Amino acid sequence: MPKSLTTTADYRRLLADIRREMERGLKKVAELLERQKVLSYWAIGRKINVYLNTHQMPPGAVGAFYDDLSRDLEIHDRTLQQCEQFFRYFPKFKPDKGLKWSHYRFLLVVPDAAQRRAWIERIQKEKIPADQLRLILMPAGTTDDLPDFDLKNPVRGKLYTYRLLRAADVENFDVPWFVDLGFAGCVEAPPSKAVLDNKYIYTSEKTDGVYRLKVTDAKVSDLFTFRGKLRRLVDADTPILLIDQGFGKWIVQRLRLNGIDAPEIDTLAGQRAKKWVENELKDAGDLVVKTYKTDKWDRYLVDIFYLPKEKDLRRVAAEGLWLNGRMVEAGVAKVWKR
Repeated sequence: MPKSLTTTADYRRLLADIRREMERGLKKVAELLERQKVLSYWAIGRKINVYLNTHQMPPGAVGAFYDDLSRDLEIHDRTLQQCEQFFRYFPKFKPDKGLKWSHYRFLLVVPDAAQRRAWIERIQKEKIPADQLRLILMPAGTTDDLPDFDLKNPVRGKLYTYRLLRAADVENFDVPWFVDLGFAGCVEAPPSKAVLDNKYIYTSEKTDGVYRLKVTDAKVSDLFTFRGKLRRLVDADTPILLIDQGFGKWIVQRLRLNGIDAPEIDTLAGQRAKKWVENELKDAGDLVVKTYKTDKWDRYLVDIFYLPKEKDLRRVAAEGLWLNGRMVEAGVAKVWKR
């Protein structure tokens, strides 16, 4: 009986060749789409820039302009503002090989043109992915991007995850690396079996009283997530917490709940809101606190998670009730529009 054509070695090689060709084609399509995305965002930024510079805007009107544009285009206002800044930072633009829109977006935190060009050359030379670039460029102790307020899907971080800071970026020390503990704090990096590099995120482990670092698959959005204990409430959305930064470090912080606005404490509604939060947290021991950047009063914006009478902190992080969202659902706070 003749051997089937689909069981021969030649057929298997044909399959492999076709699959490789399909992968090359799809990769090429993805590259072309990304290039066009970059060019389109630059062109959008140019159009917004020209409009703003040819129309007189009274004080406070630019924010309303972006709100209206975001609503009518159904594009996030932050993306539109980044497009305009992208055009201003790269007025004579030709896409750089290997850079995606995310690379350029993260480079917007670098105000100096020469430094941006140096970063682009480094990205190309070291083939730095966009997520790693964001991690490297992130200001110490903070996450810049505030998540959209979503009652059903709050952003949950991962406890005891850290990024590294080069010692030269902190001060001129002899040790090469520090661990960023958030809240503008850091500690000398402990030993690790892995090669330390600030392109990666690490988790800490304590064995026989000694802290060690190991690379984890956590994301940038998982950083700056801590255990907290409530000291007191200034008002419903302004807690004072004792924060466990890890590595045996504790700090007291006056914080601001992210994404919401509760009534002022000198009103009856504000007093009721504060009482509601106190009752809600009275049986919660350890809290999980996800932190972001500071507000104009230098208070870190936070999301708080809790589970009454639960002692497993990792379960609180993964399954805990979201205080910010619960306050909105209970009517003691409203969503704050940035």
